[in-house]
Amino acid sequence: MGMFGGMSLLRFIARSLIAGTFIVDGINKVTKPAESAAEAENFTEKVTPLVQRVAPAGYSSWVPEDAETWVRIGGAAQIAGGAMFATGIGRRLGALLLAKASVLNIAIAMPPKDAGKAEKKAARPQVLTQMALLGSTLLASQDLQGNPSLSWRAGHTIDKVEKQASHTTEKLSRKARKTAKKARKQADKLAKSTRKSLESVVS
Repeated sequence: MGMFGGMSLLRFIARSLIAGTFIVDGINKVTKPAESAAEAENFTEKVTPLVQRVAPAGYSSWVPEDAETWVRIGGAAQIAGGAMFATGIGRRLGALLLAKASVLNIAIAMPPKDAGKAEKKAARPQVLTQMALLGSTLLASQDLQGNPSLSWRAGHTIDKVEKQASHTTEKLSRKARKTAKKARKQADKLAKSTRKSLESVVS
């Protein structure tokens, strides 16, 4: 099936279109983070302390605090995730990276709280676009390309083992019944033979 493995041509085209949007935007964020830093600042100010608290001891100091660094990280995630998503190499992980990057993109697209009616209206298409991209990447992260899930395969294997065990038990039970029946016949035959022998001795 070539480089696409089990991925159909239609899936590849669809993923390439979505991934291309993220990659182009990611390159812009990595090379020109200042363009998005101001809009991302409100979001990063809330996220940074949270990440620092949950990070293992010794690593919290590595968590960036400035918005530009967060924008660059988001851009790098978009480039890496987009490449993985488009080629199908680690596609579900790539989709997950894109979904996480989309959260920052939504925060950047959101207008300020004190924005006027016109500003909110102007920002709405971009916010909706980013939300649609988030939804598509979340769906893609769960796409199994028609293959059964791990839980289904595990359940199927358990059912198969149970049926095999039941069949084996039934087979052994039938064999045990036959052996018992044969033993009873032999015991009856031996008892009959013994009785005849005793009768001949007595007579």
